[in-house]
Amino acid sequence: MSQHVREGGGIVIAAVLIAGLLYWAGLLSSALVPLILWGSAMVFLVPLRQRSALARRLMLWANLLFALWIVTELGVLLLPFGVSFFIAYVLDPVVARAERWRLPRWLSALIVNALLVGIVVLVAVFVAPLAWTQLQEIVKSISSFVTASQQFLESRQFYRWLGSFGIPSSQVRSLVQDYLIPRLEGISQYLFSLVGSFLEGAAGIVAQLVNIVLVPLLTFYFLVDIPKLKRLIVTILSTRAPRVLADLRAIDTIVRAYITGQLITATFVGVSAVVAFSIAGIPYGVILGVLCGLLNPIPYVGLLASLLIASVTIILANPPHPLGDIITVAIIVNVLHFLAAYVIDPRVTGKRVGLHPVLLIAALFVFGHFFGFLGLIIAVPVTAVLMMYFTRWTTALDAEHDRIEQQTAGDAT
Repeated sequence: MSQHVREGGGIVIAAVLIAGLLYWAGLLSSALVPLILWGSAMVFLVPLRQRSALARRLMLWANLLFALWIVTELGVLLLPFGVSFFIAYVLDPVVARAERWRLPRWLSALIVNALLVGIVVLVAVFVAPLAWTQLQEIVKSISSFVTASQQFLESRQFYRWLGSFGIPSSQVRSLVQDYLIPRLEGISQYLFSLVGSFLEGAAGIVAQLVNIVLVPLLTFYFLVDIPKLKRLIVTILSTRAPRVLADLRAIDTIVRAYITGQLITATFVGVSAVVAFSIAGIPYGVILGVLCGLLNPIPYVGLLASLLIASVTIILANPPHPLGDIITVAIIVNVLHFLAAYVIDPRVTGKRVGLHPVLLIAALFVFGHFFGFLGLIIAVPVTAVLMMYFTRWTTALDAEHDRIEQQTAGDAT
């Protein structure tokens, strides 16, 4: 029996014994089970990592699962760190450009951080209260509309109107009581729950970001030390895993281009929509403009959702000229999305995140199904990264095919 077989058998026996120990000791009900299992896996895999490619892959998979568990368990506690690192990642090119003006890194980071805090404060003071007030008015309009619809469906005028078409009032009353009113109540409850969950989520985020002092502070330190983190990653991976380093650089190019492009276009669409709606006298123009900006990163769906929400909101507001307002909103939204898609986005993102429309729509459906609204946001960059690997794989297949054909042609001659 070879040494490798003996080692494999010993590992299997030890793994079974450890699993039995965990079971009989009652540790499987402990909250630390993932930590215990990860540590047990490392005990077996670390000594084999130099000799076995399978052991290295298992270590990578175990480490990824363990990191996912840590993030899931700590979740909310890590939110300020995650938000701060994301902001620093996005603003790092701005700080790097400021360094070219011979400003120290810490001073560039401090200036950029202070500008960001100033913008957030201005939005919180001038835009957020107005948007909140308009959102409350929209909720009241929905409630009034539902109440008025129920009263109309139960009124004698409605039954007389249907009776003029020869429809028996008894059948209509049964249809209204058993089908229409419950459906209407269900729709109103769904809308209220949707608004409620949105407000609850926003309130939860704000409550966590009442680390409002902590987030700018962490962002500043991340901005200052990101170059050191990059150098550390390059130092570790350049010799041990150069292919992983190349992949990370390619992924960074795609993700950074996408995030930068979406932030710029979403800001452009949101600000422009708020200004245009307010000038045109559209009801609830501030909150509708903000929604246009927030929905802009979702391809296709964002445009349609913006138009649908704005149209329904205008109808509920019952302005003097609802059709004219809806047409105005449609023109404004389409013009802004056209400028964002064909003028701004190509200049910022270029072709680095280019996806076929069919693939893009399929990705939106798949990611939206599994991850909800967050899936719609991350569908494009994740699919772009997957397509990078797919393109690399097909390129390698083509190169291998060409090599085989050349070798065959050489043998034939």
